[in-house]
Amino acid sequence: MGILGTCLIVLSCFSFAYGDASYQETLNLRPLPRNKLLSTFDFKIDSLPFDPSYQGTPDGPQKNLNHYTLFPSSLGPIIESTNTRELSLRFTQGWWDAQSWGKLPYDGSFSGGTGVEVLALIEAPSIDVARKHWSRLTKNLSGFFCASLNFIDKDITTFPKYAIQDSNIGNYKPEAGNKLYLLRAALPSEPVCTENLTPFLKLLPTGGKAGISSLLDGHKVFDSLWHGMSVDIVSECTGEGLCKLNLYQTVSQVIDIVRSLRKKEEGGIPKPTPGEKLRCDTSKDYNIWQCFPLSDPTELQWSLQTLYGRTIKGPAFEGDQEVSKVIIDHDPSVWNVTLQKESPTFVATRSFDTHGSNTIVESITEPYDYDFKFSTSNSSKVVPIEAPPLYVSRSLTGYSLDKGGLRVVFTNPGTEDVTFTYFESLPWFMRLYLSTLDITLKNSTGTFHIKDHSQFIRSRCYKPAVDRERPSHLEFVFSVPALLTLALTYDFDKSLLLYREYPPDANHGFDVEPAVIRVKNENNGGVYEFRTTSLLLTLPTPDFSMPYNVIILTCTVLSLAFGTMFNLLTKKTVTEEEFELASQQTNLAKLKRAISSRVNMLKTKVE
Repeated sequence: MGILGTCLIVLSCFSFAYGDASYQETLNLRPLPRNKLLSTFDFKIDSLPFDPSYQGTPDGPQKNLNHYTLFPSSLGPIIESTNTRELSLRFTQGWWDAQSWGKLPYDGSFSGGTGVEVLALIEAPSIDVARKHWSRLTKNLSGFFCASLNFIDKDITTFPKYAIQDSNIGNYKPEAGNKLYLLRAALPSEPVCTENLTPFLKLLPTGGKAGISSLLDGHKVFDSLWHGMSVDIVSECTGEGLCKLNLYQTVSQVIDIVRSLRKKEEGGIPKPTPGEKLRCDTSKDYNIWQCFPLSDPTELQWSLQTLYGRTIKGPAFEGDQEVSKVIIDHDPSVWNVTLQKESPTFVATRSFDTHGSNTIVESITEPYDYDFKFSTSNSSKVVPIEAPPLYVSRSLTGYSLDKGGLRVVFTNPGTEDVTFTYFESLPWFMRLYLSTLDITLKNSTGTFHIKDHSQFIRSRCYKPAVDRERPSHLEFVFSVPALLTLALTYDFDKSLLLYREYPPDANHGFDVEPAVIRVKNENNGGVYEFRTTSLLLTLPTPDFSMPYNVIILTCTVLSLAFGTMFNLLTKKTVTEEEFELASQQTNLAKLKRAISSRVNMLKTKVE
């Protein structure tokens, strides 16, 4: 057949293996008010179709592994071994300013609360088997992503009721005798660091070496006002009995451009602004000693190289025109965007003419270094932000050591009623009293207490906590009228913990995970999802110095008693005369007497 024929066969097999698998990556850039930038990295991988019921042959593999082409083979076996049909993993740090930045990227579908959040749809014959799969899944993900997911236990795991209605499972039907169980847990105190980003990049076919993923540097990603990473896996099945795995990965962040520019100019170490560079308000008194500073400058110039310290290293796959894209939303009247393509022997610069459009779409197709440069004379003028359908604030009330309260305020800024699902999971040491639930309505005429809650709470699901067994699970289907504010309050007791249940920094407090709000648009069926801020709860904390004092005092008393008893048991008590007589019979005393006698004899001979 020859070498050429062999190569053609290999290429045809390669094309067949990757024929139905796909990979897409997109970078979205959008300037925000007050010199902020929202950047979102979006990666999507579809596996080849496979038969989930295939078990292989006695001499062959037990699972159909042919669909692991572009889809990462390191993550697939974890999903299959735990019968996970959907997985959502969120790493988030910071606070999203909805009033200044508008809606979350992708309507909050890939955004979580502070810390780490994991949600899985598991197929199992019973809830006990589902818990075992859940425990194995969290432990495997903990080692894979270098996170503390192994601390997820039944005392923080919940089973959301209403969220399963919006599942993306598609046409998948569980096997006979099995059911689908939705489990969720969160670790609000888990920090997000570069150790989580490295395994995230390993899941991509490019490994972060090419395409838009080459911009991702842990030190730049996590040096932002708000950032989040997500990994979502969905099983999509057809009527023919074939399924495929869809992997969605996103990295979103809000960058302070002025701070990034200062770090770039000052070598990475922020320093106070010199007096001659201060922008003072000249309408007020100012001199070398005092200054009323102005807001951030509005004339800016920056690029991807400035913000990330890198450029885009060509496309993800050479020769593919539709894999890597950069989408920029801006106001072309004040923003000028320039593309620079560079190689060791080639440099080209091109300005974009959007013909009045606010969107720039650029495909990364050539093996060059791509850098997008931005310049503006008025950075305060950006594309209008889209306000969220609901604003929510959540806080703790009360100052007692054994009692407290929780207050949640819902504000509807729109002209239509908003119906949403409110989900809250509270630790078992917060014992809720749902009988104290109170709703307050505030409008232009005043504040009123609502006695009939049914006109705002359409349905509810409440599972009280069991000490050290499960958390409090609270879900409401709520409705807030247009242009009104509702305040929801209820009380709780603070439980006492065992000595070993306090963390090393017990006086810092205990983090309470954010609440989840899902707003469903009745017109188009879309869902906007977001989280409230986390809470810091102070529990009755014992004086941990007392055990230390008790240990020191006990050890002192025991050492004195032991030393006395040891001396009495191992040493013999003698009189002074007996001691002197015994000391004269020792070898050292005999040696001293012999030496003294010899010296005296020598003196006598000399005389």
